Amino acid sequence: MIRAARCRTYRTRRLLVQALYANHLDQERKTDMSETTVTTGSQTLDKEELRLLVAEILDLDPAEVTDEAHFVDDLDVDSLMALEIAVRLEREYEVKLAESELTSVTSLQSTHALLQDKLQEKA
Repeated sequence: MIRAARCRTYRTRRLLVQALYANHLDQERKTDMSETTVTTGSQTLDKEELRLLVAEILDLDPAEVTDEAHFVDDLDVDSLMALEIAVRLEREYEVKLAESELTSVTSLQSTHALLQDKLQEKA
């Protein structure tokens, strides 16, 4: 019974991530980034807001998402969840993450550092 519920939850989450990613790709095709002006001003990245966002995506208590908790090893993040994190970060903070940069999204601390760099580049 529990295993069947986990399978349904996994399938539902997988379908949700696929829909989010498809929507993200559609929006990316429609928007030419060279014509978009984004005002960031002195936007700072709040680590606690980032912690809450990641905890929401992973359906965890924010206390479990510590600065050094490894997403895969400690929080059991699979590839679909990692993709969902990347898509939500791009949407929430209006940045574009390259595939090579996604490998550095392994903990809250590294994610915070990457986003901080991206926001500073954008400013």
